[in-house]
Amino acid sequence: MGVLGLRSPVVTVVAAVLLGLAALIAATAMALSTPRLGLDLAPADDGGVVIERDAAGALKGERLLSIAAGDRIVLPLSDDLIEEPDVIDSFPGRDRFMERQQALAGLLAQGAVELRLRKVDGAERRIAISPRPALIGDLPFGFWFQVGVGFGGLLISAWVWAMRPGDWAARMFALTGLAMLIFTHAAAIYSTRELALDAGLFRVLTAANYVGASLFGVAMINVFLSYPKRVTPPPGLLVAPLIFGLWGAAGMLRLLPDVAISYHLPIVTEMALIVAAILAQAIAVRKDPASRAALLWLGLSVTIGAGAFVAMMAAPQVLGFAPAMPQGYAFGFFLLIHAGVALGLRRYRLFDLKDWAFTILFYAGAAAAFVVLDVILVMTLPLEQAPALGLSLLVVAFAYLPLRDWLWRRMVARRTLEDHELFNAVIEVAFGGSRRERGDRWRELLNRLFEPLDVTPLENGPTTPQASEDGLRLTLPATADSPALALRYPWRGRGLFGRPHRKLARQLAAMMSHVQDSREAYERGVSEERRRIARDLHDDVGARLLSGLHTKDLPGAREAVREALSDIRVIVSGMTGDGLPLSQVVADLRHETARRLESAGLALDWETPATDADDALLDYRTYRALISAHREMISNAIRHAQASRVSVAVRVENCRLHTTVSDDGVGLRERVGDGVGGSGLRNMSRRIDELGGELTFPDQARGAGVALSLPLSLA
Repeated sequence: MGVLGLRSPVVTVVAAVLLGLAALIAATAMALSTPRLGLDLAPADDGGVVIERDAAGALKGERLLSIAAGDRIVLPLSDDLIEEPDVIDSFPGRDRFMERQQALAGLLAQGAVELRLRKVDGAERRIAISPRPALIGDLPFGFWFQVGVGFGGLLISAWVWAMRPGDWAARMFALTGLAMLIFTHAAAIYSTRELALDAGLFRVLTAANYVGASLFGVAMINVFLSYPKRVTPPPGLLVAPLIFGLWGAAGMLRLLPDVAISYHLPIVTEMALIVAAILAQAIAVRKDPASRAALLWLGLSVTIGAGAFVAMMAAPQVLGFAPAMPQGYAFGFFLLIHAGVALGLRRYRLFDLKDWAFTILFYAGAAAAFVVLDVILVMTLPLEQAPALGLSLLVVAFAYLPLRDWLWRRMVARRTLEDHELFNAVIEVAFGGSRRERGDRWRELLNRLFEPLDVTPLENGPTTPQASEDGLRLTLPATADSPALALRYPWRGRGLFGRPHRKLARQLAAMMSHVQDSREAYERGVSEERRRIARDLHDDVGARLLSGLHTKDLPGAREAVREALSDIRVIVSGMTGDGLPLSQVVADLRHETARRLESAGLALDWETPATDADDALLDYRTYRALISAHREMISNAIRHAQASRVSVAVRVENCRLHTTVSDDGVGLRERVGDGVGGSGLRNMSRRIDELGGELTFPDQARGAGVALSLPLSLA
């Protein structure tokens, strides 16, 4: 199997499946070959045996006094129903147990037996029963649970070995799977017997159980001596097998004083050595976060699984007490060990392990505290079991939340920025004065949050933050005018990037992207405002000052300067960001128009009907376009129309402002729509178009008219 495993993982796993199936078939065949009475037997308080259940339901509750076949009679005792012979603390006691098992098995091998029973009312009776081989349905759940644990452990270890065929830790782990297959299948046969098993087979099975359990412990010690770091050379892996092999041989040859030292103490010692190997690994990997996390996986699973098995099974027997639970179900702890070790060897989700480990350990500790407190209350206070149980549950429940929060803050949670601090830090990054400054601030923020030992720029980064290398590396997309970055060895090499850290990085990148978009929009607005001011100064103020400079008559020059100053006031008003009421804009235009026309010797007719929009605020772009267009229309009437009267009409309809300026002069010869209009008309038309307005030239019998329509963009 080893050679094939090196060639193909599939072959290794298939071979393990076949081996497991063969062991399952063999164990089932042995369990079915033992004759059974068809009764469920239970020990009585006085050392006898009672019937809990039978197929017909007629014998329930009756006491089994004796089993006889011919002249051979055996009086059943409660010790005959012992699930695990290792609870017998002396070798002579084990011998007597095996002798009785052989006697009972000999009776069951007969064609028919006579049972002497005592009813509940004290009357005795005798019935004849023919023992028969068991059927599949007769095998209890405990049998299938144990062989299932062994089969599952073998497959898990074979899978890990197939993935890492040249790794010493994987090889040792494969031995643990084989050991599980041995001790679970052996125990499944004798621990689920109905009453008796052939003594020779029983001794072989108990020996196989001990060898498998010892091999499991030895192999697990070597796993921790080899992984995550090799703390001993390969020859050192022979020390534990040699020591415990000699110890086991001495126990089987009865060279040691009692059963506890021969069989139970080695298991407890192996557990202690596993813990010692874990501590040695902790020292060896103290500077390697990924190896520390892998060790935590292994140590957590072994500490909880094997520790629970020792606490429930081996330790009570060493101290002279009965096991706390049936051995068959206690084997489930070994499957827990196997699953955890397999995940550790495969380095599964190491970056999330610290949170998981805290949660698992805390719940395990809470359960242990509950049991211990219940025992203390029952032994020290005059309380019945039920009140003591309720009081224990109440104390543990009330202590749970505050203790959990305190331990989480001390053991798991890392200091990070508060939400408002993080928001302020992102704002500071996004609004840095230059690209280099923003990039530097972004790196400083990442250093504050994660304290990486290494930050490397990347040419091609991901679109979202990604963790890799078992949590040693966090890759961030390009943002904040910084290239994509790879952060390695967080918290100065003392931790790994986990799911909360990836989530934080993604939120941070999204927040930074949003703020950066806002900053760019702000910069575009500033740039647009600067261009607008420059255009207004050039097109309006500059043109008027230039016109005044070249005007020979003093009144014309003064008029040009006054118009330029008026334009400057409008521009400054727009820079403050304040809107102007429509009524004020119209009133100022009327006053300015009347003054200009009066100076030019023209009469003015102004029509402005009152509307509900008079108090509406106009934003700068709207009132600036209105003022400029109106001035241009009045200027054209003064300069080119040769008119005596100008009429102005202003009205608001359907959220649009309509202004018409007409005169009684010679008419308008140049129109912007013809492509030959003057620069004043072209500038005016461009501004109106930008605001979604319309400039038209209505026909009239005399003179010229210009109509302006603007959407009211209210400030």
